[in-house]
Amino acid sequence: MRLTSLALTAAALFATLPAHAATMPTLEQIHAAVQAGVAKTQAKMQSAMPVPIAVKVTSLVGCQESQEVRGEVVCLVGMSAGMRDAFNVLPLRNEGGTWVGVERKNAKFTGPSPAEAQAMIRAWAKEEVARNPEAAKDVQMQEAQSTMQVKAVNECDVKRKTGYLVCETELSVPSRPEAIKTELTFMLENASWRYVPR
Repeated sequence: MRLTSLALTAAALFATLPAHAATMPTLEQIHAAVQAGVAKTQAKMQSAMPVPIAVKVTSLVGCQESQEVRGEVVCLVGMSAGMRDAFNVLPLRNEGGTWVGVERKNAKFTGPSPAEAQAMIRAWAKEEVARNPEAAKDVQMQEAQSTMQVKAVNECDVKRKTGYLVCETELSVPSRPEAIKTELTFMLENASWRYVPR
């Protein structure tokens, strides 16, 4: 099964899957829901070819309220299908105390706020300069430590192999009159964001 079809399979399996009610679903609840979806799909396909590869939720990076659809949450999870592993964003909603998977392709996971991104980049630049004093002479490193501002963190794409988010980001620095548009990479770890330098 190709990685591109993994997300589609997950979306199809999550059409009407129950999970235990909670503020955010747990790894166990999401995994149980996927397994229930697999069983339901196979029951519908009795005369057709059964699903040959087990689809499993192997890790839960984190969940957050959906910015696209009110009342939904999106969870960034690691999944495996046979010998293939990938990270996917699964949308869910709570219906009367029961988590229900939502069949929606290309659900988005939101990255850090501009203030969080700015704090992370400044902390990273200070660590780099402490490690390599020569870097302190670089104008960009000087700006990154103190005067650079993150104006916006826009749409983020999940890297399927790592689960990292690559976000369209707008920066400003005193040495340049125009905004700088670039892509920055972040990872969610223990409910906290981390900047991932290139």
